[in-house]
Amino acid sequence: MAGKRKSVMQPLLFYICMFFFNFMRVLPLSVARKSGVALARIAYHLVPRIKRVGMENLDVAYGDSLDREQKESILKGSVENLGLVAVEFYYVPLLPRKLPEMNIPVKGFDNIDRSQGGILISAHMGNWEWLLPVGAHLGLDAIVIVREFDDPRMNAFVDGMRRASGIKTIPKDAAMGPLLRRLKGGAYAGLLADQNPREDAVPVRFFGAPTWATIGPAIMAMRANVPVYPVSIVREPNGNYSVEFFQALELAYSGDTLTDLQTNTQRCQDALEAIIRNHPEQWLWFHRRWKKRERLEREWAERLANRKRKNDTQPECSASKEIQ
Repeated sequence: MAGKRKSVMQPLLFYICMFFFNFMRVLPLSVARKSGVALARIAYHLVPRIKRVGMENLDVAYGDSLDREQKESILKGSVENLGLVAVEFYYVPLLPRKLPEMNIPVKGFDNIDRSQGGILISAHMGNWEWLLPVGAHLGLDAIVIVREFDDPRMNAFVDGMRRASGIKTIPKDAAMGPLLRRLKGGAYAGLLADQNPREDAVPVRFFGAPTWATIGPAIMAMRANVPVYPVSIVREPNGNYSVEFFQALELAYSGDTLTDLQTNTQRCQDALEAIIRNHPEQWLWFHRRWKKRERLEREWAERLANRKRKNDTQPECSASKEIQ
């Protein structure tokens, strides 16, 4: 039954998105943005999950340091921001032509070591779909690692839009070897590393609360021996965006791969948390960021037990195969 519903919903969702896209693309950007905000406000009141999950997350992140009114204000801003991201997506293929006249302020680009490749980590805030096109406009060989849609038509549509903006895309489940070679050759891979993963994760603390985080940025940086740069794109009061490239994170290379993966992943999460705290109303608060993952807990316990057994029997062994 679930498979049958999925087979019906996927085409329906695709055609709704196509209608929405074709409608928005004929509107001036300023009008489309107003439409996006209006639709987001309607969704805020009509979709109970938004308030329920969003307020739960804000309670986890801020506790009693913010009152309910402040949290609701952040959540409303978050929903409106997603509405803007949705209507601005049609603009993505136009960015190579439009960016020179948009005068998006860019700070910290001199933090990027152009003599080698790197990992660019960011969060679902501002308009994350515009971030790597800005990097490509600045001359970076930009690759975005994406989670593919189940519907091939939707996947082809979104992938085509992104590629038209001047960036390359690689599915997150693709083999790592070719990507590592690209990184070693000077490319920059962009990842949104702020959500709760279903696999390939380590335990971290985010906004002071325990959760899980993807090892993607850390493991790629460690294997390719390239730096990790936090990057933000923020919507300014005038509706324009500003982009900031931060200094490379200090990564741990102790020789204990499992410990280093957890340490470096935590440093990635700390950097993203700092970015989000500066503009919480632009982050995606209604994703279940602190969801428990029993399978991940079991896998992590097994990895720790495997490391202990290896250390007990072969103390000189590296832990480099503990996460594969």
